[in-house]
Order: sequence, then C-alpha cells, then structure tokens
Amino acid sequence: MNSFLAFLVELVQIPAIIVAAIALLGLLVQKKPAGDVVTGTVKTALSLLIIGGGAGVLVEGLAPIQAMFEMAFPTSNITTFVTFDEAVVSAVQSSGVGTIGSEIGLTMLFGYLFHLFLSRVTPFHYVYLTGHMIWVHAGAFTILMHSLGFSPVVTVITASLLVGAYYTLAPALAQPFVRRITGGDDVGFAHGQTLLNVLAGYIGMVVGNKEKSTEDVKMPEKLSFFRDVAVSTFLVMTVVSLLSAIAAVIAGGVDQFQAAADAGGISDGQNWVVFALLMALQFTAGMLILLYGVRMLIGEIVPAFEGISQKVIPNAIPALDVPVLFAFAPNALLVGLISGLIGQIAGMALCVALGWPVPIPSMIVAFFASGTAAIFANSTGGRLAAWIGGFLWGFLGWILISYAFHMQVFGDLSAFGAEGLGFTVPDAIVPGIIVDAVGSLFGR
Repeated sequence: MNSFLAFLVELVQIPAIIVAAIALLGLLVQKKPAGDVVTGTVKTALSLLIIGGGAGVLVEGLAPIQAMFEMAFPTSNITTFVTFDEAVVSAVQSSGVGTIGSEIGLTMLFGYLFHLFLSRVTPFHYVYLTGHMIWVHAGAFTILMHSLGFSPVVTVITASLLVGAYYTLAPALAQPFVRRITGGDDVGFAHGQTLLNVLAGYIGMVVGNKEKSTEDVKMPEKLSFFRDVAVSTFLVMTVVSLLSAIAAVIAGGVDQFQAAADAGGISDGQNWVVFALLMALQFTAGMLILLYGVRMLIGEIVPAFEGISQKVIPNAIPALDVPVLFAFAPNALLVGLISGLIGQIAGMALCVALGWPVPIPSMIVAFFASGTAAIFANSTGGRLAAWIGGFLWGFLGWILISYAFHMQVFGDLSAFGAEGLGFTVPDAIVPGIIVDAVGSLFGR
C-alpha cells in the first residue's frame, strides 16, 4: 500500500501528467468518444514534453551567445537574457525542484475553474481561450507566490485566485478597443500583453487622427517575409549572434574565441563565423520546437476548456489569441513590427545606461506584441498613433522585462532551471511587481 501511495505521489509531481489529467477531465465532462479522450490526453502530455525539449535546445543556443557578450564586455557587467514566457514556465516545470511543476498544473486547473465561476456570476461574461497564456499566467503567478515563501497549498490557492481574476478581467479591459477594431462583440482579446496594448489605445485617443488609418496605405510587398516567424527570428538572431561574435573576437581574439571550452574558449575549435551562424540556427530551431509544442498543447487543451465553458456560461464572448485581430489591420501589424524593434533597441540602451540586465531583441515580441499594440493604437489615432504604440510597447516592455529580471520579482528563476530566461508579458510582470513590493514590506 505504501509503495502504491509513493507511486501516486511521484506520478502527480510530473507536470505533463497533471496537465494531461486536466485535459482528460475536460474531455470526460463533455462525454467525448473514448478515442477522442485517449488521443487528447496523450497528445497533451506529449506537448509538454516537446515544449521542454524545445526550451532545452533554445537555451543551448543561447548560452554561447551570452558567453560572447561576456568575452566582449569583460568589465562592463552587462548581463543579457532571453525574454520568453513559455521557455521560463517550461524550464521551471521541468526542473524537478520541489513540487513547483505540479503546483503550476493545479493552479492552471483551479484558476480556470475560478475564472469560469467569475464569468458566470459577474457582468464580465468572457471565456479566456488562449491556451498557452492560460498556462503561462498560471505558471507566472504560481512562481510568484512560491517565491514569497508560501507552502504548496497556499501557493496554489492564492495563485489560482489571482489568475482566475486575471482571465476574467483582462478581456473586459481590452474589449472597448476590440470593439473598435472588429466592429462588434463577437470575439474578445486574450493575451498577456493587454495592459500595454490598452495603454497604446488610450494614447491614440490623444495623439493622431483615427481617420488616417494605416490601412489606407499600401505596404511594400518586399517586407512580407517578416511575417514568417522562423525566417525573421533567424535573421534577427543571426545579427545578434554575429555582432556578439565580432565584439568577442575584437576583445579576445580569434584564437581565444575558438579555444577549447576548458581553456576559456567558446566555439571549441570551430570557425567563429560558422559557430555564430549555427547558434542562431539552433536558437531558432529550439524556438520552433517549443512553438510546435505550444500549438499542440493549445490544440488539445483549448477544446477541453471550451467544452466546459459552453456548458457553464452559455452565450459568453470567446476571448481569443492575438491573430484574431490581424486581418482587421495588417498594415498596422507591420508598422508595429518595425517601430517595436526600434523601441526594443531604445529600451536596451536605457537598460545598459542603468546597469540593468539587457533583454535580447525578440522578433516574436515585435510582431505579436508591438504589432498588436499598433493595431490598438491605430483604431483610436490612425497611422501616427500606430507608430507610437508599437514603439511604446517595445520600449516600455523592455524596461519592465529588465526590471523584473533585475529585481528578481519572480524569485531566482535560475534556481528553477530557467537560466538566462525572463518573463515578457506585462499582464504578469506588472501584478508581479505590485505583489513583490507588498511581499517585501512583510518580508519575503
């Protein structure tokens, strides 16, 4: 009997099993056929393992780039890191430290059930259906509560209450702008970038002219390749990797760069240019594996949640991921991509000046976050507001990201296996800063 209980305890500490159990529950509640139940449950478990594998490949491509920065700036104390929410949560869940992996899975379940309850009894009848953001925010708030020193039970309870309230209120905050963009209330917006997008929308009300929309301008077709996340991410990481390698070679020399690792080298005998290109490729490959796992997770977990929500909250407004808005303002999306990258670079410069860690530029954030901020701003202030909104997200976002990493708002992420990784979404970072500040008053 004791052996069986020990087996169960060990089993439920595996994050993939916990999340798969959530999918199983959702499918059983909907009385799905046995084949669908088995397929959905197994693929949900596999998706988390794929995500973990992708995060590992991504980090293996990142570590040498960090080493290049350290060789190039040995006395500058510049620390760089990658801002990637899914990679952080995946690394923490896969770390095997305590019961944090299972706590994230339980927070995801109970937090979503609390969200459905709030959606049923409050005027905010939105159902949050962006699967990876459900997972990311459950992870972020669980890590936050855990970092304050709470027990596993208290961590799950407090994190579930916070994340359930977030799932309910965030779509309601964005809906006035979504209504402007789409022309109705058929859909809502569900993503962790809501706070900065809404700020961009309000700024558009003050700056610009909504009658001069980005959609009245034809964008050059030659910029369309930016829409391919794989290609654009590789190009950005190639620039970052090559510039880092060039700076390292200038500072330490080719021989030192290409020396063996135990001799303080980086590429272990490989040509430094080839090595820099391979690291950019490896980072991109890791990102694609991770995103494939995320899409697989979404494909299985969202139907399970959606079926539950349909039974609990009839006629609710489905709150969906960012691509639901892209078709309404594709030109604004590209404007945000460009201005967002400029904003990221400006934010990096300020971080260096402040002596804070520097987030590496992210084409994913520029496209999905700054691009969406530009869409929000365009709906209220037209072209000028779209440029400002995209820039604003990149600049303020990078400052918030750096601050949270620098001040360890979510605790020591490195201790949980998320070495060189930080959170991105302001909807987790801003509440995290507030909760962390309150927690510091009473002693972490």
